[in-house]
Amino acid sequence: MSFHFGTEETILFDFWKTETAVGIAVACFITVLLAFLMETLRFFRDYRKAQTQLHQPPISPEDRLKRSPQLDLIDPLLQLFQLTIAYFLMLIFMTFNAYLCFFTVVGEVVCHLLYRTLYPNLNSSSAGHC
Repeated sequence: MSFHFGTEETILFDFWKTETAVGIAVACFITVLLAFLMETLRFFRDYRKAQTQLHQPPISPEDRLKRSPQLDLIDPLLQLFQLTIAYFLMLIFMTFNAYLCFFTVVGEVVCHLLYRTLYPNLNSSSAGHC
């Protein structure tokens, strides 16, 4: 496998095929959107964690059992979606199409910088993790 600049690609699924420059441009745009969605999920999880820690005292193990299980299911579901999108982005990168690889990285970096610039005081517990 080596990096290439072709326009004919099968991306993730058999139905997502590109054959023209327009097709690869649309695929690059979708890849950037996926990267933004993944970073948005990561940010939202960090934001929820910060808000929970800010407004609630530490919870004892006994009190944790009394809490609503719905509250404890939200973060794992967000983690599931974030991880799934991260693996999709990894597989898109593994097509070794230079355009798709470039826009995968650009989408991740730009969105990460956007959230870090807009919310500099939010500590990211999941930064650098998928």
